[in-house]
Amino acid sequence: MLIDWFTVAAQAVNFLLLIWLLKRFLYGPIIQAMDHREARIESRLQEAHQEQETARKEAAEYQRLNRELEEGRAEGLRQAAEEAALHRQQLIDQGRTEASELAKAWKASVCRDRQMFMAELKKRIGSEVLQIARKSLDDLTGCDLTTLLAERFIARFSALGETQQANCRVAAEKSGILVRSAVALGEDIRRNLENELRRVLGQELIISYRTEEEMPLGIELIFGGLKLSWGVDSYFNELEQQVDRQFEEIEAAAGDTGRS
Repeated sequence: MLIDWFTVAAQAVNFLLLIWLLKRFLYGPIIQAMDHREARIESRLQEAHQEQETARKEAAEYQRLNRELEEGRAEGLRQAAEEAALHRQQLIDQGRTEASELAKAWKASVCRDRQMFMAELKKRIGSEVLQIARKSLDDLTGCDLTTLLAERFIARFSALGETQQANCRVAAEKSGILVRSAVALGEDIRRNLENELRRVLGQELIISYRTEEEMPLGIELIFGGLKLSWGVDSYFNELEQQVDRQFEEIEAAAGDTGRS
């Protein structure tokens, strides 16, 4: 068999030409189109990755903001609760203070009323006792109550111990003696009283008198910081203490009723 080399060469050239043509007009555009598509896909993948990263960052930021909001809300609630508790305590303290002030004012008012009542009671009782005693003595014995009271006072003053008389003498020498009485003392009573005072305390003694209608029945000697009295004060004081105890029992009963 003879080989036609020309034909072989022609077939080889045709084959090479076919390959070039296929590469030039078929495989080349296809590979180029595939490269372009791969590039677009890679670009979209990168964009998707960037969008995913952006979404992740936005989600993290949202979570941070949400966490800060929750913390702020919790802090606000805590501060509001503390302010409410503080305001409530302030209202309670204010209420207690006002109640205490009202109680003090009420007690002061009761104390004033009680003092006024006792002063008026002592005045009226003293006046009534004085009138009754004077009238009774005058009707029964013909004696004057003031005279008897002064005589009794002089007798008690004369019976003072030496130490007491010495103290009275020192005080009287500095300031003199003030004689207080509920009614004006007569001349005979004054003379007897002055004679006894000067006999005990000294002849140069300065004696002054004062009549005070508000004073209970009795006589007082005031010299310096000392005071000697003889009258119904002690009885009035005992009466006042009894009335005070009655007031205290009434107040205690009112307090128990208020608390119940």
